[in-house]
Amino acid sequence: MKLKKEIVRLSVIIAALIALRSCGTAPVTPDINETDSVGLWPDYAGVTFPSNIAAPSFRIQHDAQEYQTEIGRCGQAPDIILRSEDSAVEIPLKKWRTLLEKAAGDSIYFRILLRQDGKWHGTPDIVCHVSAERIDPYLVYRLLYPGYELWSEMGIYQRDLTSYRQTPVLENKDFGDQCINCHSFAQNDPTKAMMTHVRGKQGGTLISKQGKVEKFNSRVTGFRHGATYPQWNPDGRFLAFSANEVIQVFHSAGAKKIEVSDVGSDLMVYDSETYHAFSDRTISGTHYMETYPTWTPDGNRIYFCRTPAYDETTPFDSMRYDLCRIDFDRTSGRFSNLKTVYEASADTMTVTFPRVSPDGRWLMFTRARYGNFTIWHPEAQLCLMDLHNGNAIRELDEVNSNDIESYHSFSSNGRWFVFSSKRMDGLYARPFIASFDPATGQCGKPFPIPQPNADYYDMFTRTFNIPELAVSPIDNPESLLEGITQQQAVPVNITIN
Repeated sequence: MKLKKEIVRLSVIIAALIALRSCGTAPVTPDINETDSVGLWPDYAGVTFPSNIAAPSFRIQHDAQEYQTEIGRCGQAPDIILRSEDSAVEIPLKKWRTLLEKAAGDSIYFRILLRQDGKWHGTPDIVCHVSAERIDPYLVYRLLYPGYELWSEMGIYQRDLTSYRQTPVLENKDFGDQCINCHSFAQNDPTKAMMTHVRGKQGGTLISKQGKVEKFNSRVTGFRHGATYPQWNPDGRFLAFSANEVIQVFHSAGAKKIEVSDVGSDLMVYDSETYHAFSDRTISGTHYMETYPTWTPDGNRIYFCRTPAYDETTPFDSMRYDLCRIDFDRTSGRFSNLKTVYEASADTMTVTFPRVSPDGRWLMFTRARYGNFTIWHPEAQLCLMDLHNGNAIRELDEVNSNDIESYHSFSSNGRWFVFSSKRMDGLYARPFIASFDPATGQCGKPFPIPQPNADYYDMFTRTFNIPELAVSPIDNPESLLEGITQQQAVPVNITIN
């Protein structure tokens, strides 16, 4: 009984401390108005927020005895007032949601006031826009350590972007520390169709459609290599794969310690209804390597990356991939009209991760100096191609940083995209969100996905891999786990025309 009373007393004290930290009583009239804005970490200044995103947490990058943060709609009194002796700002989620509902399609301000030597110093408002367009409410990613030593601890997780709730989909501790990678969804919808690979003694490719889970053998009979990088056709029936043989090499000198490269790769399409695969001699064989397939929204064309085949004399820094496309007939399973769309190698550059926007107009890709595993290339930048305007290309200067920008995916409405970036510290890949205007191809300033704690990104020691936006949660993790541990992989044959 005494212990119970003590727990209650401590709970009341903790609640009071939280309330003291979180709630200012009224707006502050500054004694001194400064002309310089304060910095925020992470940097959310000037971004465009989706109207359904969770509240950002950040630190005010200025020393003071006390801080007050006032947040509201531009031209209006603040809706949220937070006061603390700590520079961390962690906004109550319920109040933030109420503000976004009122501010959708308008702008909001973050008004930072600093108390120093008994006087309040006002700083210029930090203004952000709140879009009326919503982002897909879920983000699915793999978490693993960033090096090459501790790959055995990994998992696929889903995050509710409207809150801070992260739940595991599959963790490899539950199936013998085998590798799991390369998840993909049909039209951003895991309930329509999803897949992921498992590598190890229970290996195979898991496919889930309308809740039914099956596993097929990733090493297709009659094909040189196993299925690797995937993307679903929008119809949820066909899966495009590159089949890759991947190696790691380590440099003995220089800033770049590791290189990941293909030494062989081809393209194929798998029919999830007939358990049969298709390829063509123009996209498989020993003369070229093809990788990273992606479909157009009508499901009739595949864009992919291609380079001359590797041999033992090929320097890794000479391997450069061009952007190509080929048509696919879903009735006959035949390919036609192979074409090089962007000869990046002629610019001494390489192309990876092509993704077509939901309206079919834009193609976003990563460009670097060489290779196809650009998460290790500091010079890697995002670019955009206008497929309706002569395939004009521009670097996304409003998005790119001085460090690695890599994997990316569009939201289902085409108004947002998420991408992996190592801009925070050069080591860990974190997911950043940016707004996207389908009419112009212009992007908003990117920001990291909000976390409940201001120091989250400074403390979290795993990297986010393959961030994919989703319209609904993955609701059958138990069935997926049973598919790994209980099912035998179905063999798959291939027709090569």
